[in-house]
Amino acid sequence: MSQEVLVKVYGHIWPSGEALHQALDMVCTQALPSSYSDEAILSREGDMSRISFEGIFFPDDDCLDALRQHLEPQHQGKLDILDLENWRLTRHIFSQGHIISNIAPLNNVLDYSGH
Repeated sequence: MSQEVLVKVYGHIWPSGEALHQALDMVCTQALPSSYSDEAILSREGDMSRISFEGIFFPDDDCLDALRQHLEPQHQGKLDILDLENWRLTRHIFSQGHIISNIAPLNNVLDYSGH
């Protein structure tokens, strides 16, 4: 039985050490229903951790907390959360040990990108 997709989450962070990757893995496994336990939300590509999720709920606050605990000045990346129910994009940028967050309506994002 398929469920309606309400949120899409895409992101990456690098360089990602083992402690950071494990912290993200613990958070990401919370997003999957038990019937989908074999699907991976988090993947590793060299020293980059990549998040890709589409579903009902993603624990974004827990994910950001895990990142804050491990974030160092050399980390770079972003986490985009597309809330299809409220039609908005929240982008978290990781740079120089900080998380910078912005929110925009998806219409503005689609207009900007030419869609």
